[in-house]
Amino acid sequence: MYRQEQEWNRAGVQLSRQTMSNWVLRVAEDWLKPVYEELHRRLLQRQVLHADETTLQVLKLEGRTARSKCYMWLYRTSGDAKSPVVLYEYRPTRKAENAAAFLESFSGWLHADGYAGYHRRLPKNIRVVGCWAYLRRKFDEAYITNFCTMIWATASAEA
Repeated sequence: MYRQEQEWNRAGVQLSRQTMSNWVLRVAEDWLKPVYEELHRRLLQRQVLHADETTLQVLKLEGRTARSKCYMWLYRTSGDAKSPVVLYEYRPTRKAENAAAFLESFSGWLHADGYAGYHRRLPKNIRVVGCWAYLRRKFDEAYITNFCTMIWATASAEA
């Protein structure tokens, strides 16, 4: 908004960042929120969903220290969806209640990582299934450890 304000000022139009910010908020509320809500409704009708969350640094958050860790939650349809839906939801915490609230009317399979919030806090009509990438990573770690131990033992025996 700062750069746009400067650009408009150079063009002779006095347009404040506050005014442009209010426009963005109004567009988001009046036009984008209904689209998001419809996509959310369609997402929850699917039988299989994926979920994950990742940290997000927030510089100023009321009641919390500067540079607090917050979370961006991701929910998406599975790969078989003809019209994929991917939705993000910002939340200041990683509490399991965030996923429970977002998935309130969902019933089906939820593909997620090992975060306990998915496995312990969701209603029984949501079956949480684990991510193969995490399992494969453990096999890779075990294989590499075993391989390195075998090489070290062979090298030690030859010495």
